[in-house]
Amino acid sequence: MLYWLKVHLRGFIMVLHLVWLIPAAIFALLCYREPRSLFNAYLLTFTLMMMGIVLAGLTIVSLERFIGYTPAIILFLAIPISVFASTVYLLFNGRKMVQLEGLRLANLLSLLYGLAIVGVGLLHFFAPRSFLANLISFADLLLFYGTFLYLSYIIYAFFLNIFPIKKEPQTIIILGSGLFGDKVPPLLAQRLDKGLAIYEKFNRKPVIIVSGGQGDDEFISEAEAMARYLIDKGVPADSILLENKSRTTFENLTFSKQLMLAQGLEQDRVVLVTNSFHALRAGIYMKQVGLKGRSIGSRTAFYFLPSAWIRETAGLIRIYWKWHAFIIGILLLPFLFSLFHTYFSL
Repeated sequence: MLYWLKVHLRGFIMVLHLVWLIPAAIFALLCYREPRSLFNAYLLTFTLMMMGIVLAGLTIVSLERFIGYTPAIILFLAIPISVFASTVYLLFNGRKMVQLEGLRLANLLSLLYGLAIVGVGLLHFFAPRSFLANLISFADLLLFYGTFLYLSYIIYAFFLNIFPIKKEPQTIIILGSGLFGDKVPPLLAQRLDKGLAIYEKFNRKPVIIVSGGQGDDEFISEAEAMARYLIDKGVPADSILLENKSRTTFENLTFSKQLMLAQGLEQDRVVLVTNSFHALRAGIYMKQVGLKGRSIGSRTAFYFLPSAWIRETAGLIRIYWKWHAFIIGILLLPFLFSLFHTYFSL
């Protein structure tokens, strides 16, 4: 009898592990075939969530006979504590962004995200439930959906960025990011240094394309300033091509591809260099314009990342906005039916 129980318990545990092992196998296959797909990001996050739930459950069951329900209580408390800690961090990060980067909407995003979490939380305590119950539930769902997307993009971008570049590229495209007059700021310097490191790694063979037009408050084009920076670092001028017309990331890639075609460069041996928070979206655009290769991100100051990732999440949602509108519409249906039922039952 004991042997039968052990065998069936092992079988049950194996079935539980399949809950995350099957999505993990599908993710590995899809990522190998095309890493520049946002579906991979969602699948990776789902896989990690399922793995965490299964492992946490098995840990609680295995420790229960020794220390009672303490692990379950700790796990139960960990969720609200992590939400509270994350919210506090977002609020303080927003304050720091304003202090260091100035009072602009792009620098207020982490603060606004933190305030949104606080606002939805307060609605649960102070709003009249009979009137706003459905609206509050929908706000919870939207907040969860947005947070899932936010975390999915961060996790997947980090995953992609840990793999070193092994195949020699023919072309390295470095994206611009704004100048201080005619000077390269630290954020752009990080991209250029990353591109330079890849150039040196492959014995100075790749061609470097510096991509960026001239903003209204810039004295020269970003491409010209980037080329000067690289030449000062020892890169020969004849190894650098300038793309100086683009104003957006999509234009960066479109015009760089046109430049590559004009120079007879292959379109399937490309490394795209930008900052870590921007690499995922840049890789999606890279795929859309028909350039094959990979995007890689340079290091970014940690305090800058929360707001930058919120902005990137909005940018990635905008690329596939029809899909997200469809999903939100599906999520909204139960609440509309509930409101409809409540209205006609009065």
